[in-house]
Amino acid sequence: MDVLIDYQGGWGLGDLLCSDPMVAGLCEQHGPDTRVFLRGKVGNVIHNPGVAGMARADQRFDRIVEVKLFSHMDRAAYGRLEAMPSLIDHMCSYAGALPSDRRPRLWLRPDDLTARDRLPTKRRPRVAICADHVDPLRHWPVERYRLVARALHDAGAEVVAVGATHRLDVGLDLVGRLSIRETAAVLSTCDLFVGNNSGPFHYAQAAGVRCVTLFSLALPSRFSHPGAEVFPVEADGLPCLHCMTRCFAAMQTSGCIADPRGRCMTDIPVERVLDAIERALRAQRSAIPSPP
Repeated sequence: MDVLIDYQGGWGLGDLLCSDPMVAGLCEQHGPDTRVFLRGKVGNVIHNPGVAGMARADQRFDRIVEVKLFSHMDRAAYGRLEAMPSLIDHMCSYAGALPSDRRPRLWLRPDDLTARDRLPTKRRPRVAICADHVDPLRHWPVERYRLVARALHDAGAEVVAVGATHRLDVGLDLVGRLSIRETAAVLSTCDLFVGNNSGPFHYAQAAGVRCVTLFSLALPSRFSHPGAEVFPVEADGLPCLHCMTRCFAAMQTSGCIADPRGRCMTDIPVERVLDAIERALRAQRSAIPSPP
């Protein structure tokens, strides 16, 4: 059976990565002879070994799975998907095919790993920080990320700045120098990832890295992969917190109702992020077996 996964709209890298298990679900559903083809913006899914390639314009399929962004489908219907407890389940629901193993995978190749192999030998705890953002309502001020980076550096950690845009002015600067898959390879060497709810956060989870992640619009549990260790950080006392999970359609109509706008992120103090980092690094240390 030939199956097409048709990604419609400008999906984010994290969303696309969370659709990776859909490929396995389709193969489990239709049998080992299933060939999966892709169309649209597909992200990391193209590297899944269960994918036969990108679809040709004239190609015919036994089944077509349409993966529609909210701008491509009824808003109320999409709101029901956004209310699902897991983004992975949301993405797999388009195919009605949830695999036995729900974990997104990176499927890194040797050429992706060269960025990892170029890193200096790790002698201290290595913390990757991504200060980038796309959605302004998921944006923690860059100046605060820099304060966190400086505090970690001064405490003896090795800070690695990743992402496309915002530099930290401390530690190893890889901003704008790596592809997202090379970034994933670098993340796999780190003890911790720090950032907002973003594509790099999902790649860090898939790389098996503990994550300290700042959340605002949605429940942290919705974006945590099976088996991942995520230390969520959120603002206190805001009745509108998790607006996108609670009622996506209303939030799309009204926009942010906080005053000032985006308080779910700007109300998070540096000290709370540093406290979460300390708890995550403590968990990392306790997980390392003691020598006999």
